[in-house]
Amino acid sequence: MTGVSKWLTVVGSAAAAALFLTAGVAGQSLPSRQGLLSLDHARVFYEVVGSGDPMIVIHGGPGMDHDYLRPGLDVLASSHTLIYYDQRGTGRSTADLDSTGINFDAFVADVDDLRQVLGYDRITVLAHSFGALIGLEYARLHPEHCRALILMDPVEPGSRWKEETQQRLRAARTPADSARLAELTSSEAFKARDPATVSEVYRVSFRAEFHDPARESALNLDLSRRTAHDGPEVAALLGKSLGDVDWWPRLAELQTPTLVVQGRYDVTPMAMARALTDSLPNAQLAVVDSGHFPFVEDAPGLASAISVFLADLQR
Repeated sequence: MTGVSKWLTVVGSAAAAALFLTAGVAGQSLPSRQGLLSLDHARVFYEVVGSGDPMIVIHGGPGMDHDYLRPGLDVLASSHTLIYYDQRGTGRSTADLDSTGINFDAFVADVDDLRQVLGYDRITVLAHSFGALIGLEYARLHPEHCRALILMDPVEPGSRWKEETQQRLRAARTPADSARLAELTSSEAFKARDPATVSEVYRVSFRAEFHDPARESALNLDLSRRTAHDGPEVAALLGKSLGDVDWWPRLAELQTPTLVVQGRYDVTPMAMARALTDSLPNAQLAVVDSGHFPFVEDAPGLASAISVFLADLQR
């Protein structure tokens, strides 16, 4: 697929709204079963909700955990078994905080270890933000086990749009939020990685990534002590193992059916999402009415886009 045929605009429909309501996400999390996967140099916590075809959810960051995705992303649990997990060293997952316990190859391998332990032959992978890099690499290495890949407001797999993205983010942040961030990050509490203070830094920082900044309060950003304290070290170790990412030339190798879901108001330029879609041989783009967090600002549109995409794969 090439050109305009790969670009779709998805808006909320009656069917999508019905799906949204039946998932029961109005401030209440669905029942779940939990487990702990023991691996070399790490233990990975996972949480399973819903019923239907399996979908492993890769959260963003790096250095965060999966809690911010819930309950908003539970909109998909009425039609899929969602497998959330905390990446190594954050949330309820532990790891040796060195290059052996925290490295990109291990983060990718954890996805397949989860698949195997839970007994699934093929999975759909849904990856948000930074998690898109893990999702792309998983699909490249394990195409036989990856039924489909959904990249939700992905980071760029390179740096062509890095400067423009940073400029858009600075422009979106209000002077009051910039001043508040400066105040928080210079405080002794932040330097000590106090969870409440670090959580507030995330809240203020993320407001610029919403179309409606007031919706930031819907994100669960009460960080655990491990995420607040160890998250920066996890991010640094992961960044060191990744090095300079420039994956644009190799995207043509990836044949997995892929949906790129991009918020219309994300600070990442729409041109990046279109280029990513066009670089993947079997991909399409869905545009929803949100910023960087569509499961908060346009959950019906997100559910509709994913439902249509996965239904088309069965035809």
